[in-house]
Amino acid sequence: MVGVALVLALLLLWIYSDCVYRFILLDAVVGGQCRLREGWRRWREAGRRYLFWVVAFGFAAFVLVGVVAGVPALLAYRAGWFQNPDQNLGVLIGGGILLVLVMILLVAVLAIIDMLGRDFLVPVMAFEEVGAMDGWRTVLAIMAEEKLAYAGYVLMKIVLAMGGAIIFTFLNLIVVLILLIPLGLLGGIGFLIGRSAGVSWDNASVVLLLAAFALLALAGLLYVVGFVYAPGLVFFQSYTLEFFAPRYGPLGSKMFPPSPPMTPPTPAIPPGELLLPPEPSPT
Repeated sequence: MVGVALVLALLLLWIYSDCVYRFILLDAVVGGQCRLREGWRRWREAGRRYLFWVVAFGFAAFVLVGVVAGVPALLAYRAGWFQNPDQNLGVLIGGGILLVLVMILLVAVLAIIDMLGRDFLVPVMAFEEVGAMDGWRTVLAIMAEEKLAYAGYVLMKIVLAMGGAIIFTFLNLIVVLILLIPLGLLGGIGFLIGRSAGVSWDNASVVLLLAAFALLALAGLLYVVGFVYAPGLVFFQSYTLEFFAPRYGPLGSKMFPPSPPMTPPTPAIPPGELLLPPEPSPT
């Protein structure tokens, strides 16, 4: 129970940090500068408000998926279809295919809602300093004015996400394979040193120490993978803001401030006239 509580606490802390860094990423792309410590102090309250939405939406999505998948299975079980599958093979296959299609549609809808929250709810919460529910009212009101434009945005975002996943998966695979070479060499050297020193690999302390080193190596690999994907994060955030800025006034005025009024150019004075004395006024 203590282990489960610690895992849940770490998961909640991970989600909270992700919520705060959503606002830090937004601020960095809009302002052109990334200040992590200052951004954390500035956006932790907004991240806490966004955390409530993320946790509530995740719990509701989990329950909804469980109900949609579990109720048909429970009804089929109570009808006795699983006890005699040979006699109900057609019903089970047809119902299974229909259930899979419904689950795919449900997961796609939930993923789109989550994407709209990350892309449009976060800027509204940042600029208006409101909670998630008030932010969603503003977002839905803005989206209602250009439904086709936002539908096209969702389709384009899916296409870009698929392309980005292919590109960065390939890049990360190359980087990880390169990093595995020195990690493998270090592991082999450590194994030989321990073997020559007579270390017993059945010792629980040695196993825990090896597990700790393995976790550190995994953390380093995850950091490198995240570092490689950083340009992708900035690109997708920039694409979202370029689309949303003309449709959301506070964001548009921040990204595209009005240019100062142009003053009419002063007429150029020939250099020779500067040396001439002023003409005397008639008396």
